[in-house]
Amino acid sequence: MPETLETKKNGGFLGAIERVGNKLPHPVLLFVYFCAAVILLSFLGALLGWSAVHPVDGTVYKVFNLLSKEGIAKMFTQFSANIKSFSALIDQFVILLGLSVLEGTGLASTFLRKYFIKMPKKALTLAVTFIAVASSCASDAGFMILPPLAAMLFMATGRNPIAGIIAAYGSVAAGFCSSPIISIVEAVGFGNTQTCAQIIDPDIILPVTGNYFFTLACSVVLPIVSFFVTLRIVEPRLGKYEPTEEVLATMGERPEVTEAENKGLKAAGIALLIYIVVIALMTFPKNAILRSATDGSILNGPFMSSILLIISGAFFVAGVAYGFKAQVVHNHKDVIKIMTNGFSTLAGYILVAIFAGQLSQYFSWTNLGIISAINGANWLQSIGVPTFVLFVFLMVFTSLLNFLMPSHAAKLAFMGPVLVPLFMMLGVSPNATYLAYRIGDSVSNAITPMMAYFVLILSYAQKYKKDIGMGTLIANLLPYSLFYFVAYLVLFAIFYFCGIPLGPGAGWAYVIG
Repeated sequence: MPETLETKKNGGFLGAIERVGNKLPHPVLLFVYFCAAVILLSFLGALLGWSAVHPVDGTVYKVFNLLSKEGIAKMFTQFSANIKSFSALIDQFVILLGLSVLEGTGLASTFLRKYFIKMPKKALTLAVTFIAVASSCASDAGFMILPPLAAMLFMATGRNPIAGIIAAYGSVAAGFCSSPIISIVEAVGFGNTQTCAQIIDPDIILPVTGNYFFTLACSVVLPIVSFFVTLRIVEPRLGKYEPTEEVLATMGERPEVTEAENKGLKAAGIALLIYIVVIALMTFPKNAILRSATDGSILNGPFMSSILLIISGAFFVAGVAYGFKAQVVHNHKDVIKIMTNGFSTLAGYILVAIFAGQLSQYFSWTNLGIISAINGANWLQSIGVPTFVLFVFLMVFTSLLNFLMPSHAAKLAFMGPVLVPLFMMLGVSPNATYLAYRIGDSVSNAITPMMAYFVLILSYAQKYKKDIGMGTLIANLLPYSLFYFVAYLVLFAIFYFCGIPLGPGAGWAYVIG
């Protein structure tokens, strides 16, 4: 059966983006070109004396010239270390330990065919988008787990799997930090913001629930936004998908679930329940193994640090139990063969990650990202506009900076010491400043190629359509970013002008002194 992805060239803005984007070179070459551009910018920046002064400790950041003798030596000697530092690649290895078994044994296919194949189209789309938006409670796990699962869900129900990948990734990325569950994101974000606020007020304490009412509202509104974007824009643009025999083999061609598969599902459920009980016993009792050794918390302990391994372990345990009971696997060699086949799908992504890791470190070494953040924050301070407009400027600036420095924590570390005290001097609570920052940080996550997981979803999509380009992904992800920004802005304005608290005891105003 021929493979076709009938992308509807409707013209207009998205069509133009798709055509231009698909003319871009292969991601490997694109990252090579980006590396070359950073190298040249480092030479130019050093020549022109680009610099910035850290607002807290007075450290002067200057551009490090990668074309200097020291810079060239560093690029050569640190090449391997740069690959190791690309955490998304290592994290993907961890999650694939279980995901390969979940998919390779047929458990994912059987589960989807039994419980989701008859699920109404709209209900399925809402389920995917709600889970995706809420997934930031598990840190970055949603970026790696949900897109391939959504693809399988859409495929099992006769829909375009690439639409599932885009819907899941767009909702996870643009909706990041909008979970209804307090997580490590809040713990780190409010911790950094509190440190910045203490420049003005050494005694100020910011609870991790400082944005909870707003993020709770977002967790309801944003999935509905994704729902309409997916059904009204993305799926019509992508068109009908007809899989190859190779793709069909990964899902199973029979829609009915056999007796052996039903037994496998039951065994998988029992194994998963036992696994959950074991993890719970290691997490919830006082002084449990997966709690923090210092303060006994779960958020700051081994549990959250190993969340990807825990999720991957759940997939592995359930997959192995299913495989043996459904007689798909008969010994450990079969399991290892399945895992090996799963890892083989990462070949293209590994090649891209080699150069993406270089680019990430080049930015760090040259100080270009830090200098951009500090000088940009200083510019925001100098323009002198109404507070609400300043909030919007902050959102837009953070969103644009995401194309250079996608890390949520890194940008906050360098922008926060300027922005948080600035807004406090304007009578604005640090909770509100952090909220504006995290909105800007989230909306462009979906479309920045600098995001570590962008090349990963490209590899997921190429599993179903080998020649799909970056332009197709960006053009179909852009509506999520744009509509999410509008939704965020409307909610922000409602909360701001109506004086609705951002969280329990967290208002908008800060009284100096």
